[in-house]
Amino acid sequence: MKEFPKEKNHFTPPFDNNTSSAKFCQEKTLVNKVIQANMNKFTLFSHCICFKSRKRDNPGRTFERKPRGKITHFSKMSRFRLFELLAKIDNKLDFQPLFVTLTYHHGHQNSKKSTKSQLHNFLTQLRNFDPDVQFIWRAELQSRGAPHYHLIIFPGPVKQTFYKDYYQVRISEIWHSIADPKSYKHKEYGCKMVVIKNYREACSYMSKYVAKQEIDNTEIIEGKHWGCSKDLPIKAYKRWHCWDEEAKIIIERIRIWLMNHGKEKYADPDYLNIYNDTTVFIDLKDTEILDFKYFAYDSLSPL
Repeated sequence: MKEFPKEKNHFTPPFDNNTSSAKFCQEKTLVNKVIQANMNKFTLFSHCICFKSRKRDNPGRTFERKPRGKITHFSKMSRFRLFELLAKIDNKLDFQPLFVTLTYHHGHQNSKKSTKSQLHNFLTQLRNFDPDVQFIWRAELQSRGAPHYHLIIFPGPVKQTFYKDYYQVRISEIWHSIADPKSYKHKEYGCKMVVIKNYREACSYMSKYVAKQEIDNTEIIEGKHWGCSKDLPIKAYKRWHCWDEEAKIIIERIRIWLMNHGKEKYADPDYLNIYNDTTVFIDLKDTEILDFKYFAYDSLSPL
């Protein structure tokens, strides 16, 4: 009798509902990200809304990135980027930032290049003292032509907790040892500090000194007029995604808000529209009237 070959024993694993569900969630998340990448995006920070237009083919607009030339002055665009950065800083910090001004005495004779290198030396020593420190700096010229620097310093949590009283003393010691270690007056007056207790109320105060325009002698400052460290305490409170029609409604509401608050020049339709990436300075508490939840999808929620 002819024998048929035995069938191989195929093992069928039992259905794992948890594995299938997890795989489905991963696929759904991936699909959502792909969809959101092709939608308009509104990101809400403490004091501004950043609008990112969706990817689109717009033959009427052609942007060519030009090579960056030599920095000769504190431009309006540079000032705007600094304001934008300040507006993104979280206003609900658990620690108190410091507003610091570093100056030279009246007999200052250092060259333009040496003063900038002294700033970098100061920041390096500050990092050695507090590895978790974050900062924003801004160079400015005094009326007598000598530069000085404004900084917003965000101490690291460890130093803020255990070296609270010594922190300000150490900042002053570092700058004095670099700028003019032989001058007693510079030790006393070369570094001024203000503890920022109420960040919301201090935002306009900091912007006044850190982001104000220079009128005279701007050509003397070489290179960057401001800079910052990485990993600043920036927090995005909400991200909303929407299609063009809904984005037009939200932008129109933003335009109305600007006009009602004396900011008509920022409500220009040629500037504020769905084709341009824009930033609007508005406090987080005032964004409730824009009703994002009725016109957009929360990026943390499934579509």
